[in-house]
Amino acid sequence: MTDANRSALRHWLSDVRESRDTHHDEGIDPCGVRWQRHAEGVLELTPADANGTTDKAGKSQGGRFDAVLSCGIHGDETAPIEIVDGILRDIADARLTLRERVLVILGNPDAVRAGKRYLEYDLNRLFHGAHAKRAESPAVQRARELEVIVAQFFAGGDGVHRLRRHVDMHTAIRASLFSRFAVVPGTPQHPPSDDWIDTLAAADIEAVMRTEQPSVTFSYYTYARFGAESCTLELGKVAPFGQNRLADFAGIDAALRRWLCGGEMGLRDDGKVLHTQRFRVAAEIVRHTDAFVLDVPADTPNFTPYAAGTVLARDGENTYTVSHPEERIVFPNPNVENGLRAGVMVVPDA
Repeated sequence: MTDANRSALRHWLSDVRESRDTHHDEGIDPCGVRWQRHAEGVLELTPADANGTTDKAGKSQGGRFDAVLSCGIHGDETAPIEIVDGILRDIADARLTLRERVLVILGNPDAVRAGKRYLEYDLNRLFHGAHAKRAESPAVQRARELEVIVAQFFAGGDGVHRLRRHVDMHTAIRASLFSRFAVVPGTPQHPPSDDWIDTLAAADIEAVMRTEQPSVTFSYYTYARFGAESCTLELGKVAPFGQNRLADFAGIDAALRRWLCGGEMGLRDDGKVLHTQRFRVAAEIVRHTDAFVLDVPADTPNFTPYAAGTVLARDGENTYTVSHPEERIVFPNPNVENGLRAGVMVVPDA
């Protein structure tokens, strides 16, 4: 690959903290992969054979998916960025043969440069109509821009019908009893399939929490708007660049590579069949006023269990009391803005 092409492909991440250039680039690398840079941090890759191939047994070898792979929606969540950068580098160096059409998104380059979770607003609370309710800002503009690009991506592909899948990778701001877990959106009428959950289990995802509540997250947007098989992955705790134990994420890294190479994301190379703990969202604790109090220690890990009758939150005259025999709290955060969730309560998903 020429230095120019290498630079254009790697510019998705390698130079993002040094450059604010937002011009649109496109080209074809020596392996035949067509690349197009739609905006800063947004790179579309189309394999040389966009429709895929089949092996001698007639089994598909790619071309089945319109794939969206996102990270950096929060700027301090660096492990997913390093994982995706490694995948991009191997595609660029022909060590990984791309067989699926993929849109790769570094969500919040400004926050990545600053090393902060976000600057004005939490970007992962600005999708699915939420940005229209906020004052104009770079974060609002970015959410709107990403929605437009994703819509154009799913509408493209030369009219060929493909499955749609979106994997949005994060790291958590606190410890967790399950270090790698997924939030998977669905509805009572269209719950996520067992195959999708089993696929995540094969990627070393230890727990899956299924939610039926409408949300303003990026993964809910792609699920609700485009019917994509979507998930938000939480991969360990936040750490600075270079301080992540990438070996802890070998399972998801290998699964993503299998998928983008046209294989089965859920078919492990070692043949192991893994299972994940399944939960469903029972309730959300929402902060409504400045009087809100969450009776949870600041260092409480995600998935900490509480017994029935435990009062977890107070907001004026309103309280949240655990009503199931046991509920676990995920994403507890009393410092959110009024109107946003301050915690998610989950129960086993039978």
